[in-house]
Amino acid sequence: MIAENKNDFLKNYQNVLMIPSYHDLNNENSYHMMMLGMCLCLSDNYKVIYNREEGKGRCDLIIQAHDEKKTSFIIEFKYFKEDKKDFEKALDKLSNEAIQQIKDRRYDYDLKGKVIYIGLAHHGKDVMMKWEEKVYI
Repeated sequence: MIAENKNDFLKNYQNVLMIPSYHDLNNENSYHMMMLGMCLCLSDNYKVIYNREEGKGRCDLIIQAHDEKKTSFIIEFKYFKEDKKDFEKALDKLSNEAIQQIKDRRYDYDLKGKVIYIGLAHHGKDVMMKWEEKVYI
């Protein structure tokens, strides 16, 4: 993620999702905690903000660069509970909703420089990701 390569990020994240049991990935909070743990090693260069009120709502995860020349990230998680055969359409919709939620609720209001919005929609070990880049002066 920090390397700003969305394909590598998605591939690595999918590999991480293969580690825990399917039974442990049973709600949105499961993914929050896993990602939060992975982000703690970034604290020298980034401020990791979890589940705090930002803008007009409460953002799941903000990884704010200490240096405005580096990229910051906003991650919104979604979880699809149903056991439907066509869950891929639902994940696509949810990942788009995650990005829209970041925009609508202005989670980025306090960030400067380049910001990457990441919407992650989950169903067990499956994930769909949307990725958008913005630059704020």
